[in-house]
Amino acid sequence: MITTLIDEFIAELHRVGATSPFEDWARFEPATPADIDALAAEIGCALPDDLTAWLGHVSCELPLQGNYGAVSATRILENIRATREIDFSKHHANITSWQDGRFDTGQLADAYWLPQWIGVARDGCGNEYCVDLAPGPHGAAGQLLAMEFQDGQGPYLARWTTLETMLRAHLAKLTGGEFFVDEEGFIEFE
Repeated sequence: MITTLIDEFIAELHRVGATSPFEDWARFEPATPADIDALAAEIGCALPDDLTAWLGHVSCELPLQGNYGAVSATRILENIRATREIDFSKHHANITSWQDGRFDTGQLADAYWLPQWIGVARDGCGNEYCVDLAPGPHGAAGQLLAMEFQDGQGPYLARWTTLETMLRAHLAKLTGGEFFVDEEGFIEFE
């Protein structure tokens, strides 16, 4: 299902004239089975089928709302390894002091960052849309998070619940005309 949605999304991007995701600088190799195994070993759990299909099928910086672009499995693995060197305890203490309710429902793990939050798309400031493989006690494995690294805001539930709902929402925006393509072929969703 995910691969079909990705193909439909790519076809719509071509149809509306969004060329930037297909430029050489925006392309990468889809994940191999060895890449998937390395990622699973790094995070200590198996990847769900939809995430495995996403990583094995996406080969370019698919544009997503908020100026995010899909990233390669190699880059995801590099990012996870880099975050292991960071002590996030001060960040966690800061965001929990806000008492903004994000952890109250138990959908999110009470943490600033976990390696099991797989950042499938990233914006230019390092913020990520993540597939959550370590949800809180009332969350669901595979739910989507919006991880706000830029200003130290931490995790929030994303506006979409899963990779599938995210793709479907973007397809609806494309077919419904809720986007703008600039003269260089970059697309921005409304």
